[in-house]
Amino acid sequence: MVSTSALLLVAFAVLLSSLIQTITGFGFALLAVPLMSMAIPTDAAVVIAATLGTFTSGGQAWSERHHGDRPTIKRLLLAAVVGAPFGLVILNFASSQQLKLGLAAVIVLFLLLNLRGFKLEHASVPVDLAAGFVGGVLSTSLSTNGPPLVMAIHARHFSPHTFRGTISAVFVGIGLISLVLFGATGHFTRDVALALLVAAPALAIGFSLGLRLRGHVDPVRFRGLVTILLAVTAVVTIISVVVG
Repeated sequence: MVSTSALLLVAFAVLLSSLIQTITGFGFALLAVPLMSMAIPTDAAVVIAATLGTFTSGGQAWSERHHGDRPTIKRLLLAAVVGAPFGLVILNFASSQQLKLGLAAVIVLFLLLNLRGFKLEHASVPVDLAAGFVGGVLSTSLSTNGPPLVMAIHARHFSPHTFRGTISAVFVGIGLISLVLFGATGHFTRDVALALLVAAPALAIGFSLGLRLRGHVDPVRFRGLVTILLAVTAVVTIISVVVG
């Protein structure tokens, strides 16, 4: 049975990550999963983040449903279907410590690419398929599928509406694939269900606060603070593996 203190940390992690996601547009799973894994098993944190992420993307996917680029969505999701089972194998057989190291590696790679301003300038079908496959693997193993998918779709130079419609549809599609696989392999345990009950209102509160603060925060400075926070999270995650 998960402890009250663990549930409180889960709620705090989700609230903070939701707040940051709402203000900056990125960072939910990259921050929420390692923070939650300090209190609960990493595989449970992955399932919780994937579940919440699927539902939060659902609203945007619905509102932008007429703007998504369907050929791109289909290619990314088709490749994700192939990649997702491989990620599930990693989740099932890797230890919590190994998953934490994987999380830290993904965060560090994301930060390096972000700081260097790396962007894919030329889109292609192979790029879409590769990004979808990697996104599927990351979704079911670490719930951090955003970076490869965002880079691949950004390379197509879509309008903002088309970009949002495409990325949100892909996030929901991969999320649903992940949830089906999690359910089929028994990852929705009683502890996960209890944590989701606690995390859901925290997610809503973080979203609401983010909407209120978004217009009063310098986006450039705030993104810099988030970058520092992600770096600290990666370091703390690595230390927890070494010490543990």
